[in-house]
Amino acid sequence: MAEILTITAVSGWALPRQWFAEEVAAAFPGSQIEVIYPETPEKPEEAEILLRRYPADLYIGYSLGSLWLLKYKDLLPSSSIKALLAPILSFLVKDGMGGTTSETQLKYLARTLQQNPDKSLKDFFSYSDLPFPEKMIEDVPDREILLRGLEFLKTCRAKGEDAKIFLSIVGENDIFIDGDLLRRHIPNLDIIQGVGHAPGNLLKRLAGRLNTHNL
Repeated sequence: MAEILTITAVSGWALPRQWFAEEVAAAFPGSQIEVIYPETPEKPEEAEILLRRYPADLYIGYSLGSLWLLKYKDLLPSSSIKALLAPILSFLVKDGMGGTTSETQLKYLARTLQQNPDKSLKDFFSYSDLPFPEKMIEDVPDREILLRGLEFLKTCRAKGEDAKIFLSIVGENDIFIDGDLLRRHIPNLDIIQGVGHAPGNLLKRLAGRLNTHNL
């Protein structure tokens, strides 16, 4: 792989920015890494500012960040490498695009987040098998940002053809994504056996693929 000097990684929902940056750095040691956490993901003005501020050789969108990169793919330089980890075309199961979450589940998460944010987040992280230290929960974005993220997951849609310019990787055991169904929309989807939603193994697979293809 040609040395990747700069990486812009778009975070998944509710992840502490520093923890996610460390996960990316573990897979791509020596790279300069910027983590984007969209605070108003539905607004193109924010996307334009962030993507202009952090140009990169490699763009990675993880979970919610994958849907955000798909939405704003036309803002990415054509010369860059682009990847989707735990890619989301539509988060809700009713759309048949690979999502496994019902609208009722999403509304419940939003409601519990408003009533008891710390317990709601700890339950979510446990359910998602996201293994960051509990002390980092202080670094999670504030509640209003989190609620806007849930609304984005509820309303935003992408098409399989939007993913053509990306490498796409998902874990076979991802709690939020049906990989076999998603592959109908993204034929080149790489499904890793025995892996769930957490980003670590997905990032390692991406690094390995870039090395294999000498990109």
